[in-house]
Amino acid sequence: MARRLLLATLALGLILGLIFAIFPEIDLWAASLFYDPQTGRFPMARDEDWERVRNLAYWVPYLLVAPSLFVLIRKFVFPRTKMVIAPSVALFLVGSFIAGPGVLTNLVLKDNWGRPRPNQVEQFGGKADFEPWWRPGGACHRNCSFVSGEGSLAFWTVAPAMLAPPAARPFTVGAAVLYGISVGGLRVTFGRHFLSDVLFAGIFTVGMLLLFYYLLLAPGRRNDARLEAQLDRVAFALHRGIAALLAGIGTGLARLGAGLRHSGQALLRRADPD
Repeated sequence: MARRLLLATLALGLILGLIFAIFPEIDLWAASLFYDPQTGRFPMARDEDWERVRNLAYWVPYLLVAPSLFVLIRKFVFPRTKMVIAPSVALFLVGSFIAGPGVLTNLVLKDNWGRPRPNQVEQFGGKADFEPWWRPGGACHRNCSFVSGEGSLAFWTVAPAMLAPPAARPFTVGAAVLYGISVGGLRVTFGRHFLSDVLFAGIFTVGMLLLFYYLLLAPGRRNDARLEAQLDRVAFALHRGIAALLAGIGTGLARLGAGLRHSGQALLRRADPD
């Protein structure tokens, strides 16, 4: 199932990529729906109520991943303790969160793609040229428009939604996708992202978490006993490494102290030969 969904997500990404490459004006049209040419602003970006909704929505994915992150940290600190969340589930949630919204979205794309945001382009009162999604060069140098970071975070909620019982999974996944579209759409209304930024944030993030699901939770691959044993070995190796590092630091400090003591005694003898 995960493999089929992953292939379907990649196919959808290819179709959307072609549509927005052939008709890049779709992005400008969608942004123009929320732009007021009389004031030269996106009015919703200044609405305090919508800003409050945005701030609340931003923290939902962090709250969902926090229990799994805590369990993994606890395992590394206390290797002999049994994990209260299945290792495959914890690694699926934390791994997809780091790889999707973290590495792919923010480190790889947003800081390197160069696409200006809607409120930075000439069509909406800015000074930069509009860039279609497929062209990485642009006037933006950091934290750029492609893809939506908050949209990526919101679409990541599909990961915990996939852990629901099979009968409820279509509803939970559907609700998570709707949540991602809503949060990403809010960024469009604020003039902070183009429509394609949000859609590709969903494609990349969902594709990444489906890959993690296939590797960790697919029937025939899932093995929590083996995973926890591997985590035990990593944790013990980490403890040994920290102990060796601290021992090395202690030895170095002891040698430094001995050297300073000898230097001090030599200085005292020179100052007072008697």
